[in-house]
Amino acid sequence: MRRSFTFVLRPTARQVAALAAKAALALVRAYDVIAHEDLRITNMTRSASGTVEQPGRNVAQKSGPNRSILDAGWGVFLTILSHKAESAGRKLIAVNPAGTSRTCARCGHCAKDDRLTQAAFACTACGHAAHADVNAAINILRAGLALRQAAQAA
Repeated sequence: MRRSFTFVLRPTARQVAALAAKAALALVRAYDVIAHEDLRITNMTRSASGTVEQPGRNVAQKSGPNRSILDAGWGVFLTILSHKAESAGRKLIAVNPAGTSRTCARCGHCAKDDRLTQAAFACTACGHAAHADVNAAINILRAGLALRQAAQAA
């Protein structure tokens, strides 16, 4: 009788760093200005366990997303991207993430109802429909370019 085992392999730190370096290099070679969300990764992955006096809620539910965020290596990627952009003379701009996923890239209307699902965006003001990540990426780029222009004017 043969047994089969299914393994869920988590990437090693070396694999995460190698993939991050490859992706960062591709971005730095392709673009002069790179804008990204200024995410507080440490706060996002903070434990929900709480203290003895005030125990946390939904601890088990939070551990899965925490592991996914840490395994994806967002912090490693941003660190490597920052170093590569600096050494290549490219501009890396951190944008405040507030409202970027709820704001319409076409008309600028911002409402919680515009985000239908995790992947779908539909503006209730102008009817613009797009993938939510693409819509947010356009907003992040615009905000980054505005920050760049403001810094050059000052």
